[in-house]
Amino acid sequence: MELLKVDSFELRTVDIADVEANHLHALSMAVGWRYHANEWCFLRQCGIGLAALDEIDRVVATAMLFPYDQAFATLGMVIVSPRLQGQGVAPWLVRQLVAKHPAAALRLNATEVSRRLFSGLGFTGDTEKVHLLRGKARGSAETPQPGKRQRIEPLSQDHLPAVEDLDRAAFGVSRRTVLQRLLRENNGYGLFEADRLVAFALRRAAGRGHIVGPVVADDETDAIVLVRRHLVDLDGQLVRLDTVRDDGLLTDFLAQSGLVAIETLTTMSKNTPQPSGSGSAGVFALAGPSLC
Repeated sequence: MELLKVDSFELRTVDIADVEANHLHALSMAVGWRYHANEWCFLRQCGIGLAALDEIDRVVATAMLFPYDQAFATLGMVIVSPRLQGQGVAPWLVRQLVAKHPAAALRLNATEVSRRLFSGLGFTGDTEKVHLLRGKARGSAETPQPGKRQRIEPLSQDHLPAVEDLDRAAFGVSRRTVLQRLLRENNGYGLFEADRLVAFALRRAAGRGHIVGPVVADDETDAIVLVRRHLVDLDGQLVRLDTVRDDGLLTDFLAQSGLVAIETLTTMSKNTPQPSGSGSAGVFALAGPSLC
């Protein structure tokens, strides 16, 4: 175990799976991140991570990695207690975690504050943005209707192969573990033409509200049709959606539906090649900033 001396005490690392979710929740709230215990539980089911403990076993830092295959992973949930920021804790923790997948191409979404940290760790990129939107959903916004040959159906785990195939075509690698756990909650909708899945939108409970995403579709109109179905279900409830689109029909629709931008993140990467979609489908909303 690699120790780090900070001031007059040493930090040690433990597997994040062995830390109580309410302690992780307390750390994220200390830095203003609205990640409740149920969201931490979901993320730990999807990835691996380390937590740093101080001399009396308080959780003072975290970092998580979400491997999608041997060649690609996303990095997220890099959090350091305010009292220890700027003392090398985050680089120390991230280096240990990344060493578990040294050959993997890595991607993350950085806050404005953390961009310098990740630049120092070899991550690059400043053009791709992710916009975090949140608000009380209004399911009454007008939207296009599905085409005459299209129908919307609830998704279940039985649809996993079709969802995974469409998602891989859009995202570039298989996210089977994440998709399987989301479908287990039976909170997803698919758009079908005959028996072929052409778009899907999933959601999950997170804290006092819900996160809608990922949303994958051939075009923006199909994405809007499915997102609206979720917002009708969640009318008046707190909803978050993370999108890579900064203008267009979808962003206009989300504004009409009560969702406003609360933060913009910058996508950064390390090692190459980065995965890219091979089909006509595109990713209109992420599964979350850490999961991409």
